Amino acid sequence: MVNSSFLNDDGTITAIATAAGMGGVGVIRISGPDAFSIAQKITQVKTIESHRAVFSSFLLKDGQLLDKGLLLGFKSPKSFTGEDVVEFQLHGGPALLQTLLEEVLSLGARMAKPGEFTFRAFVNNKLDLTQAEAVSDIINASTKSAVINAANSLKGDFSLKINNLLKELIDIRMYIEACLDFPEEEIDFIEKGQIKAKIESIRQSIIDLNQIAVKGQIIQDGFQVCFVGKPNVGKSTLINLFSKEEVAIVTDIPGTTRDPVRASINLNGIPIKFVDTAGIRETTDVVEKAGIEKTRATIERSALVIVMLDDESEIKDYLNHNIFSHDMNIIWVVNKIDLSSKKAKVTHYENNPLVYASAKFNLGIDLLENEILKSFGLESFDTNEQLFSSRQRHLDALKQINNYLKKALETIEQPELVAEELFLAQKEMSSITGEFSTEDLLGEIFSRFCIGK
Repeated sequence: MVNSSFLNDDGTITAIATAAGMGGVGVIRISGPDAFSIAQKITQVKTIESHRAVFSSFLLKDGQLLDKGLLLGFKSPKSFTGEDVVEFQLHGGPALLQTLLEEVLSLGARMAKPGEFTFRAFVNNKLDLTQAEAVSDIINASTKSAVINAANSLKGDFSLKINNLLKELIDIRMYIEACLDFPEEEIDFIEKGQIKAKIESIRQSIIDLNQIAVKGQIIQDGFQVCFVGKPNVGKSTLINLFSKEEVAIVTDIPGTTRDPVRASINLNGIPIKFVDTAGIRETTDVVEKAGIEKTRATIERSALVIVMLDDESEIKDYLNHNIFSHDMNIIWVVNKIDLSSKKAKVTHYENNPLVYASAKFNLGIDLLENEILKSFGLESFDTNEQLFSSRQRHLDALKQINNYLKKALETIEQPELVAEELFLAQKEMSSITGEFSTEDLLGEIFSRFCIGK
């Protein structure tokens, strides 16, 4: 059982579980040892049967009727948290829900902390850590693909892969440790046990899993694309075309974009944040200068930069100004081909794609979309591909596991060192599912949940 400062006691907690604002239905959730007795006092239902909905009145202490709705009870351990859980489902008026919540609190429950219901499910072994994180990912998913991936994690796809590899790793460690206990045996147990081949197999599985996890993180979190270019080159027109609405001002006056203009789109199931920045040029306008400085900062924070050009000859000017780092992910776009004899196509300038297009007439935009996806290895992404939601901590852990396994292979002739590296890899694997986790990590993860979940 994990002991964390995130959960200070095992008392009864409560919260409004539905989103803020008016709605047709609102839900108040109660979890803990007093959940059923509190519900009985509020509803005057004498016997609450587990896993059965009952139409009930919700009353104040003085008998004043607040509302009528559904009462649902879930007896421990067959509940989301593993504790006794009660839910009140009534009309979704904010004042109504708040009044009933205060009544629950007056009867001995306390307000749940953000994510505390899911945390209790975790400590009661109803979910492992990756599944608990998937609950939050489902709530925050912005595309259908992200919802499906999070659901795959919630049902345990990611955990199953990690646990299977963990079992293989433990088996290898046990074998090596056992052989080290009998040094008098003149047998090459490393070779006999095919240890090198087994470690290589696990390492390849980790590499493959990391590739899936990277895709899952991109689909869950998306990435930011920054548009850069001189004033009136067509950045605003292009971002409006992608977002299918007028989010940026389009005029013939240079310098109309002073602050970054943001729009979120769904490109082939991938959430992308577009940022249309101030045009970069020499200027004496104080306000425009400030906008250009914001552009430089936005470039640094972006996963991809799309540089809009009137002509490919401008590329050298950008490179000479050194506004991009050497490893920057860039797509060059020659816009307004409708004013020339150029055709929509994709070529390359050094190692970066160069797309010829017309934002005004929607020419070559499909080519640009494909290059955006290709820049992240997602050009052949299948929305039906079985992925799972993942987070940066998962990617960091997989990277570290790979490093430990690599060191184990490099020291294969020294079994004691191999055993140590495998132990470190095992510890890192266990941190993914939460079998081994620090209190600080748990507090950070669950504090990001919404109250009521």
